[in-house]
Amino acid sequence: KVAPLPDGVVDRGKYEASVYAFVATSKYGDHLPLNRIQRILKRYGVHLPRQTMWDLLVRLDELVAQPVLRQMRQELLEERALQTDETPIRVQQEGKKGTKQGYLWSWRNVRGSPTEKVVADFCMDRSAKGPTAFLGDWTGTLLTDGFAGTNPVAVKNEITRAGCVAHARRKFRDAMESGDNRAGAALKEIGELFAIERELLDRENVEGLDLAGLSALRLRELGASSTTALERLFANAFALDEDPSVARGSRLQKAVTYLINQRKPLLAHLEHGEIPIHNNDTERDLRHAAVGRKNWMIFGSQRGGEVAARLYSLVLSSKLNGVDVQAYLEDVLGLVTTESAVA
Repeated sequence: KVAPLPDGVVDRGKYEASVYAFVATSKYGDHLPLNRIQRILKRYGVHLPRQTMWDLLVRLDELVAQPVLRQMRQELLEERALQTDETPIRVQQEGKKGTKQGYLWSWRNVRGSPTEKVVADFCMDRSAKGPTAFLGDWTGTLLTDGFAGTNPVAVKNEITRAGCVAHARRKFRDAMESGDNRAGAALKEIGELFAIERELLDRENVEGLDLAGLSALRLRELGASSTTALERLFANAFALDEDPSVARGSRLQKAVTYLINQRKPLLAHLEHGEIPIHNNDTERDLRHAAVGRKNWMIFGSQRGGEVAARLYSLVLSSKLNGVDVQAYLEDVLGLVTTESAVA
């Protein structure tokens, strides 16, 4: 006699939900390429070909990731404020030699939201088509860097653009490291802005504030202190912009130009308290994919990029909310297959 087999995900399928969850977590949570997962399993006497693992991931995407991400995107687009950024990933061209540059966009709600959500979206280029398709007719406050790809949809939907102080800081830091000490004044004022933000977030934790409470606190506390720091920051930038001793094309000149061009988005924080002064949270999300990129190198196809984006979304959202991603995937996949069997 043999014990009854566990329920398979596919009718007469060989693998139960835990195998699907393990492969997805290993690849998109632990950054392991499929060939490496195959070798690891082989050491334990398990033969699981790479093509089979890819089929498992596609099935998991169809049954879990796609419906969950549709709901997550719908809920994100009900938020008043969003953050976004993108990172490049090479993609194997189907039917051709070589690779093409694709982009993984990350869309998330802001800190203080009841549930933090990250929805990654894969696009084959960096044009405005990606943000326009994702946002639809959404309007609100969008925190991003100085890249112009979101400008068309921002204009069309009357979206308020908020800028990232961290991006401006990096450019002045580069100028400082190149030996131009005149960047120090800007770095000092930016440091003051970050100190104010850290103090507010500490109070958020102590007082247990929700997003509305954090927004009200920012608007109340940012007024005088942040306005003064920003006034000194831009006064210094305009003075350097008119200084003939600042060489055109130098790192300092580029930092000054970026800051002046981003003046309006950077000042938006004074009127929209729900938005942090930096976009580091979104960059941290994308860094997870960047670590994986160093291991698996490229997406094998456009479809591979789309599947990866959706499964990355589940991994990152689980991570942000303290959920064991492998247990979550196994649990949800079990529910989906049980409902299908009952139907």
